[in-house]
Amino acid sequence: MWLFWAKQENMILQAYSKNPVYNHELKDFTIQYHEWNFICGDDITVFLKIDWDKIVDYWYAGNLSTVSLASAGFLSEFLFDVTFDDILTWNYEFLSWKWFVVSTKRKRASVLPILALRNAIHQYLADWKTDDFDDLIEE
Repeated sequence: MWLFWAKQENMILQAYSKNPVYNHELKDFTIQYHEWNFICGDDITVFLKIDWDKIVDYWYAGNLSTVSLASAGFLSEFLFDVTFDDILTWNYEFLSWKWFVVSTKRKRASVLPILALRNAIHQYLADWKTDDFDDLIEE
């Protein structure tokens, strides 16, 4: 049974990293936010177009590992027509619940796009909050 789940997870990573979607800068954005993972050197900038406090367009660019790249594309499946309140709860558990599971060593890479997304929303809302990796990964 474990082998079945491992193959499913690996297929998701391969599909989203080999065929990245939304992977370039958006010129007409409402807000952009840059985040980086100092441990592996990944960095991402998310570009969001927001209307009525919902994301209506999402793009990203950066120097991303396979896991971060796959995660950034994977998020695009769930972003639209979702409230900010919902997105601000997303973390590694949210990804794993959606079948995007990685090893413990790669969890930071997998949540990097979520971290950038959440902090972009905080900046847009001007709520004076900033999330970090500890807010997204429960040890």
